[in-house]
Amino acid sequence: MNLKLILFYTIGFIILYMEPIPIAGMTFGILWKLILMFLLFIPIVYTTFKERHIEMFAFLTIVFAFKTLISYSSMDYIVNTLTIFAKTLMLPILYLFFILKVQEGTLKFLAKHFAILIIFSFIPYMFGILTPLGEGYDLAPFGLDGEFGLVGPFLNPHSASISIAFAMIVITGHIKKENHLHENVFYLFLLLLAFYELIDTYVRTGIMVYLVALAFLYLQNINLKKALLLIFTALILTAGSIYLINTSEVAQMRFQDKNKYMQKSEVGSGRFLFWKSAVENWLDDDPSVIFIGLGQEYAKDKMLEDVGLRIFAHNEFFQTLQQEGLIGISLFLTSLFLMYKFIKGNKHSKYYATTQALFLGMLSMMMLQGGFYFNIVFFLSIYLALLKPEYLSYLKKIKC
Repeated sequence: MNLKLILFYTIGFIILYMEPIPIAGMTFGILWKLILMFLLFIPIVYTTFKERHIEMFAFLTIVFAFKTLISYSSMDYIVNTLTIFAKTLMLPILYLFFILKVQEGTLKFLAKHFAILIIFSFIPYMFGILTPLGEGYDLAPFGLDGEFGLVGPFLNPHSASISIAFAMIVITGHIKKENHLHENVFYLFLLLLAFYELIDTYVRTGIMVYLVALAFLYLQNINLKKALLLIFTALILTAGSIYLINTSEVAQMRFQDKNKYMQKSEVGSGRFLFWKSAVENWLDDDPSVIFIGLGQEYAKDKMLEDVGLRIFAHNEFFQTLQQEGLIGISLFLTSLFLMYKFIKGNKHSKYYATTQALFLGMLSMMMLQGGFYFNIVFFLSIYLALLKPEYLSYLKKIKC
């Protein structure tokens, strides 16, 4: 291992470990990302508009970010509003930064080794060498008082689960028939380790995200070999799930949506109720709210009144509707559609399959959980940027 890799993994792990630490009313993870966005925003946007070329999905996402500054609660919660603004900017700004300033080899290095870093970063926590600063999934409702699911260096179990899932998508994309055997064996080992970590978080969202992406990757250019691999993988996952459910009462209750406080299964952990309440909260207010939205804090206040929990809607589309209104949801959906068109327009690229899998994984996460996760944005913006130089190179070839 060379010095560059040693520095990357050392600095990367220290940053991951420190992210849950509270600083000035927010976590270190949020603080350094906000500072990064504010440092990058003006020079990157200036350079982009000076060159007079920007993909429409990136432009509309920037417009959507400015829309988040205007909502029913934006002036009452200024710090929170600026935080949402900066978070929304991350995907287009990182994409534009990677396009303008970072070479293809460096992007490939960052994607691959950051995915490996995420998977390996859980090992010290699995063996009890480090104590997590965040709090894992509380297993008390399943009869295990004082015990928690694996959270590793992350702040909460959902960010841990979803980060593992997206790291697995990137690693899966690196398994190729032209690789040396030892490379593919190493990647398969990483996936097995990551899948164990994923199960140990006790969060189902990450599992579903990875399975959706995996199905897409398998179905690309389907043939008999891939079909047999898909069947074999399905059998292994099914057998492993059955074994886990039969040997762990906690896993059985968790995956059946049961706990010691309720006898009946509640499909989706109450998500259907949360979604319904989000739409009703958006409709049952002043006419201006329908267009500009309640804002994040007032939206959570409304959820508290309606369902007894001050929570998000657990679906990014319903959350955006009540938070940003018709104007916001229109910009949001249009930017996603244009991003999809941009990806589909680059089917010739060797990065297409992984980029599309990451995009589908993000949509799955939005439908099942919602929320902002930097690691999704980081991986997706890298692969979107990797599509661009391939596209320009392709145009040069067909013109020659």
